[in-house]
Amino acid sequence: MKHVDMGRRIGGRPGLTLGLLASMALAGCGGPSEQTIQGTRLAPGADAHITADIDSDAATTRLLVDVVHLPPPERIEAGSSHFVVWQRPSPESPWKRVGVLDYNADSRRGKLAQMSVPHADFELLITVEKQSSPRSPSSAVVIGPASVG
Repeated sequence: MKHVDMGRRIGGRPGLTLGLLASMALAGCGGPSEQTIQGTRLAPGADAHITADIDSDAATTRLLVDVVHLPPPERIEAGSSHFVVWQRPSPESPWKRVGVLDYNADSRRGKLAQMSVPHADFELLITVEKQSSPRSPSSAVVIGPASVG
């Protein structure tokens, strides 16, 4: 008669099962994605830190944008006073305004508080504008275009 250590056999399988369940749970709860995008030639020292909390089921993204080392808008293009954030779901789609960076000239930092974008995957662009609500982006691009999602 062969002796089988049932404790080892039984203990090994639940451990494997629990490990697989834990890794599946962690994969589903990845949390917000973060990325840093460098400025264009108009703002070469700028870095945009983008946090995207994507809800794939609802096809929406909560977006937080924090840009550091950003020169004042009037230095980039005369008469400009705003940094506007834009999004579009594909290159074939028109750009849609997301909001305006809250810019602090002393710290050279611009922030966009959490805004909702109606897409899980999209392109992001930041431009310098003379108005806070232009119909389309100017050619004065300081960040992007960059893929989010």
